[in-house]
Amino acid sequence: MSTLKLRKKVPEWKIRRVEYIKSTAEKYPYILVVSIENVTSPVLSEIRALLKARGDVLKVVKNTLAKRALKATGKGELAEYLKGSVALLFTRTNPFSLKIFIDKNKVRREARAGDIAQSDIIIPEGNTGFPPGPIISLFNKLRVPIRIQEGSIWVTKDTIVARKGDRISSELADLLKRIGLKPIEVGLRIKAAYISGRVVSGEELELDLNKYKESIVNAYTQALNLSTNAVFPTRETIRAILTKSIVESYNLVFNTVLPIKESIENALKRGLLEAQTLHSQIKGL
Repeated sequence: MSTLKLRKKVPEWKIRRVEYIKSTAEKYPYILVVSIENVTSPVLSEIRALLKARGDVLKVVKNTLAKRALKATGKGELAEYLKGSVALLFTRTNPFSLKIFIDKNKVRREARAGDIAQSDIIIPEGNTGFPPGPIISLFNKLRVPIRIQEGSIWVTKDTIVARKGDRISSELADLLKRIGLKPIEVGLRIKAAYISGRVVSGEELELDLNKYKESIVNAYTQALNLSTNAVFPTRETIRAILTKSIVESYNLVFNTVLPIKESIENALKRGLLEAQTLHSQIKGL
């Protein structure tokens, strides 16, 4: 006797979530998979607000549901990037421009034990606002010079408590939190983007703006030189072409000693100088 396997009913919330992703994917021309690894909930809320103000939608969803929805919309190529802690970002902004925006708008968070310092961490000189107490031992342990003044703990000079690349200890994380310093900068990391029917990896979206700027400046300079030397007049080069023509004409007239008003005086001076030089050489023989 065969047994019938009953299909497990899919929860209604999962169906709604898949439908939401499908409908949102159809509204926006670009879909990005972004990593939210090490991004805390408060930081994620700040980033979501920044993106929302631009008209973008950031949605954290279970990877299995996201894969199902994307495959249903014909964008299943993104599925391989749906691993780990990720979110979907729907946008009408060109992903290359959006990558620059995301990189420029990272959010700072408090340090946690085990974090790696992204740059030198400095506790600034001044009043900490803390009254003398057990926290003094924490300052001393981390070798932060302090003094007691006006009933408060004062740091006597700017002090580097961690160098770039150092692992942050639990004691340092505790002190930085108490002081109110947020030395860790976090943000979204683009893993891939769906653009015009193809998937572009996050690495391909990296733009070296300084390199592009240098290339554009070089191209502009070369174009100006070509136009000037080929005597091809444009609005940008006509002044340089006329100046060059005047200088070359003057040099030609001067070197061929043509007696015209613009060069006769200098030609005579040159002739006199050459005659005096020749006379001095003859006298020396």
